[in-house]
Amino acid sequence: MPASDGFEVIDPRNTDTYDVRWGLQLKPGQARLRCLKLRLDPRQVLPNYVSAEDLDKQLAQCGKTTEEAIADYLSAVHAHAQDALIKRFGEHMMSSTPIEVVLTVPAIWSDAAKDATFRVAQRAGMGTNLRMISEPEAAAIYALESMKKESKLLRVGSNFIVCDCGGGTIDLISMEIRSLAPLSLVESAPGTGALCGGVFLNHRFEALVKSRMGPAAFQKLKPKSWAIALKYFEDYVKKNFDPTESSSEDGDSIFNVPLPGTADDALAGIEFGFITLSTTEVAELFYPLIESIIELIEGQREALSKQGKTAKGVVLVGGFGQSSYLFKCLKTRFQEAVLPPKYTPVAKKPAPRATSKFVVLQPANAWTAVVRGAVLSSLQEKVLSRKARHHYGITVALPFDANKHSLKNKYWYVYTQTFLANNQMFWHAKKGDDLPSEKPILFALSADWDHNDPIPEYFTNSIIISDEREAPAEFELSKQTRTLCSLSVDLKMVPRRHFRNQVNALGMHYRSLNYQIGMTVQSGK
Repeated sequence: MPASDGFEVIDPRNTDTYDVRWGLQLKPGQARLRCLKLRLDPRQVLPNYVSAEDLDKQLAQCGKTTEEAIADYLSAVHAHAQDALIKRFGEHMMSSTPIEVVLTVPAIWSDAAKDATFRVAQRAGMGTNLRMISEPEAAAIYALESMKKESKLLRVGSNFIVCDCGGGTIDLISMEIRSLAPLSLVESAPGTGALCGGVFLNHRFEALVKSRMGPAAFQKLKPKSWAIALKYFEDYVKKNFDPTESSSEDGDSIFNVPLPGTADDALAGIEFGFITLSTTEVAELFYPLIESIIELIEGQREALSKQGKTAKGVVLVGGFGQSSYLFKCLKTRFQEAVLPPKYTPVAKKPAPRATSKFVVLQPANAWTAVVRGAVLSSLQEKVLSRKARHHYGITVALPFDANKHSLKNKYWYVYTQTFLANNQMFWHAKKGDDLPSEKPILFALSADWDHNDPIPEYFTNSIIISDEREAPAEFELSKQTRTLCSLSVDLKMVPRRHFRNQVNALGMHYRSLNYQIGMTVQSGK
């Protein structure tokens, strides 16, 4: 169940018991909430076609918070899915079968947005049997699974970039094939992406029509008229546009997009209720998006090259991934692709370039690759390891060293009668490290307390993450280095033999406990 596309379908009513309408229940021009998923993390940078003021206005009109509105939408989607399953398999089977819900999220989403997605899904009544997977990983699982019997290019050890071109985001991931039967993969470069999905074309199309007609005339368009124009653009222009198949002699042709009820305007190119767009104009709508996708693909190729690996090609999935024009643009761009030059540490100059074909592939069912891959991932773990997106660690106290530690972190530790430095970082995993899917990261910790004090009921420890290029030695809260989460250790479950009695140099009695906490980094988290 994608969590990335479609929070735009609730009919707002200024009452606590408003009727939720979604999907085709909404009529063209009817008020709706849209793009609210971008508010799951208030720090999320909004794309230029989304206004923070507009999002605030939408929420104010229905008297809901972001999470409440999105929960209403997911509740409707969940109910619809349950009804479909009952119709297909019967009530008895569904009532006796455990249901697992898999949420898919863009690769670029923050930890806060992912955590909010979990909360919203639970609020929507999806239960507690929830999993999360990144959309490019889900797409990679399906795409490579579906192609392994057909494509001779898929070999053990081959690396492929999977590019999920969705509505709101473009998400990429690089996967290396470890086995084909059964399919098993390892992430060979951290996933990347950008907020420049197919909906960007819709907004550029709208801007083009508005510039042709003028803002005043465009504002007077009936909602139903614009809805028809946008649907035609979506179904017939965006998906099928391919200037290389133009039948005109000069290589240019026109597209007649319906704008019912619109008066003729020769200067705007509107006649008989249609606005005409030239092939050149449509190509210009595509240009920035295709350039962004090429840049993202090149970034993944470079990341692989730095590890001494070569991508065999890119697999296009997602709604916009079906575009024949996108496919041909990438084919043309990478037709004579060669590996980026490698530098030898001795000569410090480019080594000879090695030519390599870089293929562009479009699997069947590319539009539903994410949801199909999400289901496959739930049936069997197919990704053996993933790349760490951050540095992961904990703060520890170390014997104070004036040459290493900041004076502000110096303090006297009464139990050991020594000066220590707090806020020292111990990194258990560095950004880009391979993280096995089933093997947890173990954090070794210890705690001391006075012998006369009761044993605490629990300890709380924080997991720190950092996005700095080099992991910092000391913890200093910043935008790049911050607390990921806090984990509580229930001491009531710890056998008393593990609590050690200690005596320091002054004869002070105290207790100590050494323990570990584990963390598994899964897809989408």
